[in-house]
Amino acid sequence: MDHRAEPAFVGRGEELDRLRRRLADVRDGEARTVLVSGEAGVGKSRLLREFSAIARQAGAHVLHGSCDESLDGEVPYLPLTEALEGFGREHGRAAAELGGPSYTMLAGLFDGTGQAGALGTQHQVFLAVRKMLDHIGERAPAVLILEDLHWADPSTLGLVGALARAVPEDRRVLLVCSHRPVAAMLDTPLWKLLGNADFLRRVEQFPLPVFTKAELRRFMTDIAGRPVPPELVERCQDWSDGIAFHAELLMTSELLDRPGTDLPHAITDVMMAQVVSAAPAAKKVLRVAAVAGRRMSHGLLRTVSGLPGGDLDDALQDCLDRRMLAEDHTSGVYRFRHALLREAVYRSIATGSTPELHAQMALALAADPRLSLGDERTADAELAYHWHQAGRLPEALAAAVRAGQAARQTLAFPSAEQQFARALELWDDVVDAEARAGLPRVELLAAAADAARWSGHIGRAVEHARAAIALVDPVADPDRAGLLQERMGNYLWEAGQRADSPKAYDEAARLLRGRPPSAVKARVLSARALHDLRRGRIADGQVKAEQALEMARAVGARAEEGRALNVSGAALGLRDDPGTGVARLRAAIDIARQVQNLEDLFRAYSNLGFVLEHSGRLGEAADTNLEGLAEARQLDLQDSRQATVLANNASTALAQLGRWDEAEAVITETTLSRQVGESLYPRLTLAEILVARGRFDRARDLLDSVAAVAGETDDVLLQGPLHAYQAELALWQGRTADAERHVLDGIERVRGGENAVEQLRLCALGQRCAADRADPAAGDRFALLASEAVTGDSPTAEIALLIQLCAAERRRIRGEDAAALWEQVARGWTGLQRRYPAAYARWRKAEAAHRDGDEAGAREAARVAHAAARDLGAEPLGRSIEALAERAGFALATAPEPDKPPFDLTPTEYTVFKMIKQGLEPKVIAQRRNVSVRTVETQLQRIYSKTGVHDRPALILLAEPSVREEHDAKSAPDRRADR
Repeated sequence: MDHRAEPAFVGRGEELDRLRRRLADVRDGEARTVLVSGEAGVGKSRLLREFSAIARQAGAHVLHGSCDESLDGEVPYLPLTEALEGFGREHGRAAAELGGPSYTMLAGLFDGTGQAGALGTQHQVFLAVRKMLDHIGERAPAVLILEDLHWADPSTLGLVGALARAVPEDRRVLLVCSHRPVAAMLDTPLWKLLGNADFLRRVEQFPLPVFTKAELRRFMTDIAGRPVPPELVERCQDWSDGIAFHAELLMTSELLDRPGTDLPHAITDVMMAQVVSAAPAAKKVLRVAAVAGRRMSHGLLRTVSGLPGGDLDDALQDCLDRRMLAEDHTSGVYRFRHALLREAVYRSIATGSTPELHAQMALALAADPRLSLGDERTADAELAYHWHQAGRLPEALAAAVRAGQAARQTLAFPSAEQQFARALELWDDVVDAEARAGLPRVELLAAAADAARWSGHIGRAVEHARAAIALVDPVADPDRAGLLQERMGNYLWEAGQRADSPKAYDEAARLLRGRPPSAVKARVLSARALHDLRRGRIADGQVKAEQALEMARAVGARAEEGRALNVSGAALGLRDDPGTGVARLRAAIDIARQVQNLEDLFRAYSNLGFVLEHSGRLGEAADTNLEGLAEARQLDLQDSRQATVLANNASTALAQLGRWDEAEAVITETTLSRQVGESLYPRLTLAEILVARGRFDRARDLLDSVAAVAGETDDVLLQGPLHAYQAELALWQGRTADAERHVLDGIERVRGGENAVEQLRLCALGQRCAADRADPAAGDRFALLASEAVTGDSPTAEIALLIQLCAAERRRIRGEDAAALWEQVARGWTGLQRRYPAAYARWRKAEAAHRDGDEAGAREAARVAHAAARDLGAEPLGRSIEALAERAGFALATAPEPDKPPFDLTPTEYTVFKMIKQGLEPKVIAQRRNVSVRTVETQLQRIYSKTGVHDRPALILLAEPSVREEHDAKSAPDRRADR
């Protein structure tokens, strides 16, 4: 029998057909991600090799890489590097043309010839990979196969997540990955990825089953070259559990043919039986190969084994003949045929010999990095691993620092964090640590903090920053101490430690006092300005932001200029100059893109959305934040603090628009899995919705969790809503005294600032308490508190409405609130697209009209308010309106929906029609409906044809009033007159 011939491909027809169908989807322009799981040895790699050949025959371009268990996920992007190298070998000079500019950048990044700065951040590496695959897919489907994700480094897993989350339409890319079963991977990085609901809904998963008895018989017959007796098939099935690799080992070992042979204690006994029977030189090669990893170069085997050329070739041939190793003839790379065999050989090496072999491996790689299958950068990660396993701590420290720096250059922050953490662990055990590392410990700690922050481990970032600060003499090196304090302030804020964050900023400012202008001073000024905004000191924040902007421009610090524009724009937007504020925030977004600073990019997105919301442009605010959130998802940043802020701002705008289901979905998907301190604002927004919907127990739990963490923080934007929602919860539950206490506590927290909205909102709730209790004295007190919040002659529309609401509630105390006054309030909220407060005002209008004997007016106002409450799911408000209707003796029947959409539109076209009415762009509509832009544009053309208009502006005008309002106007002329 020819041991080098691979057994026939048996079974797997259904799985191959499934992959063919996905390839067909991709050919038609729909990207797909497929995960194949299965036990070790079941045949995942063989399936993917067969599919790879089929895809190539069908004209697809295939990139193929595997993870390596021996390096414990320490080398960033290892399978991607292998895939790029293989693609380059296969296509030669044509690879650059097929892959486009992104391929060239990535190839240069990983072989050390390019500039990491060209890609900016790890997430832009993800984007570059996506662009490269899209470029390849323009000519023929692009297939990226990544095997053994259970051994993947964090950066590779981040890449898989980013590719899976990318918009699938109009992209001819198929990503196929394999991994072992989830049950064997608890608490691993892959386990966490597979537990992400957003990721799972974008991928297709299927397990690869073991062989059936019939498939096993065919498999064994092919290996043996003749029919196999039924009793041998039975025995093989019992011993192998239907796992292909185990069955092959049992066949080639001939154990099945020996009468009376018992079941091996472990399949490793069978594997090791082949190793034991190999020639001594072959055994040595196998031991060296097991230490090297699953894949190794001929040169590395020659150097470490010390075997002469002829002896090495004979030994390798013996390993190939016994099907223990396989050779890639195009690259000269050898690999174990299966990871299980490599693991068995490694475990068989004498304990005392293992460190020596790792040391020899490290010495060989250090002397000639070309022996590594990667480049000089990945060789450092291999060296760090081998030196550490060899117990050579000084060398391990130096290699770990270099590997961390290399990972940071390739923007693989999780891998960088791993290497820097190893270096810090080794530091105290190495006598000349600073000389070995090539940098002082404080710089290593700062680098570790930054890597941890971008890896999503903000608590570790705080710990590293604190340790770094302790090592710096602020008198001898105030600039470094100030920069570390500024970083500490950011980390503390992101970690939810709100009270400590400004202390770090103030300490940074103190350390830099008297120092000449610099980028660091500008950063600190911007940080302190932002904190002023958070606590409602908007004028003070604006002054500091302008100082930071002037300083950044003076010293030529472009990134710091963008950060100052960011804060200044937010301040101007809050100080009733939204035009200038929006312009500055858009400039900040442009600069953040130019300098490739994702932190500032997403902060500018969130501030822009906040300013738009503050100026009453809720639809634009929601779209801006959702746009930023979509970009964060595409870059696999959905778990970052910045994405949490965007998600909260988006959900806040959606909640105010009455799009509560969308708001809940955004919050639940992106933020509730985070620690309370890192998700305070989203929890408040969700609590606001739950209070309005009557889900009081869950709302109370959320509010209590926020209150426990918020403590004595002076963040007005946190304390104001917290106490407002606590008060509204108490009001709906009939606990008026508790509600008034929450209002007064909240006003005390926000008084003296410049955020009139928060104080007026609390005062309106206070007046509502006073009206419910018929307490004129309390009404007078809240009127006084409201008056002190109003400054300036040109209040915003929202402030003007809150003043009007306070007045209406105060008149309700004495029963003097006229229906006309409440109608003004309701129309004001409607003009700002705020459905819920408009419905509340119409409920109060109905009460006033009923009290004044206007039953028709009461019925109409109650009906409109009840319809809105029903649509929103605002059960407490709905029940209150129903109670009013019962007392007044009128029905709340609402006008029916039209039997069909207008203009003979289909339901889908009508959905797009209504979204256009909201002012949404086709791109945004496509994202929300999870279809391609081309699909939306096709639907628009049909809508234009049916409606008789020719552009979106005309369609928006045609869409107002809505179909429902047209129906209401036709069926209720008295109501139209009332308007």
